[in-house]
Amino acid sequence: MLHLVHDSNICLKICSKKYPWGWKSKESLVNYKKLLYSQNKKIKTENEFNVDDFLSNSIFAYNLIYKSYIDNVDFLDYQYTNPSLSIALNNLRDYTCYESLNRLPREINVTKYKILSNKIKNEVTTNNFKFLGYYDNLEISHELSAGAIGPEVRYIWDQKPVKQVINVLYKSDDFYDIIEWERDLAEEDPDWQVSNINKII
Repeated sequence: MLHLVHDSNICLKICSKKYPWGWKSKESLVNYKKLLYSQNKKIKTENEFNVDDFLSNSIFAYNLIYKSYIDNVDFLDYQYTNPSLSIALNNLRDYTCYESLNRLPREINVTKYKILSNKIKNEVTTNNFKFLGYYDNLEISHELSAGAIGPEVRYIWDQKPVKQVINVLYKSDDFYDIIEWERDLAEEDPDWQVSNINKII
C-alpha cells in the first residue's frame, strides 16, 4: 500500500555498481556538504535537543540501517526510515548484485561527525507505521475533530504539521555519508528517523 502513496524517485546521479553503499562519489558529497553548510552558516538553536546524546544514538542507528541494507531487511517493516526512503533502499538493493554487497565491510567505524544543517519545516512527517504513512490515531482524531467542528474554531483548523530536519555528516574508514534526520514536533516526545541518505531521493 505504501508503494502506491509515497514517491521514491531515486536520484539519476547514483551508481550502485561502483558505490554499492553510499551510491555517490565522495567528491559529489563534499560539494553537497558545502552547499548545506553555505545555506546554514549559523546552525539554528530553536527546538534544541541534546546533541551529544543524539549523535551517539544516531551512530548506532546509522550502523543498524547499514547492516540491515546488506542483510536484506525489508525497510518498510522498519522504524528508522520513512516510507519514501524505505522504498528507495529496498529498490536500490534489489538492483545491486550480491557480490558487490558481500564485499562491503560488516560495520561502519565512524571516526568524525558533524551537524551540517538544522531546519524547521511546515511539512507532514511520514512514518512506516502510520495509516498510509501519514496518520496515527491522534492525527486521525484531530482531522475528524476539525472537520466536525468547522472553521469557527480556527485554532484547530489552523494547526499545521511541523517537523525538524537536520543533516549530519559521518566520516568513517570506508564511507563519507550525509544522513538527513527528521522528527515530528507535533508529538510530545518525538523519535528521530532517517528521511534521506546522500540525497538519493
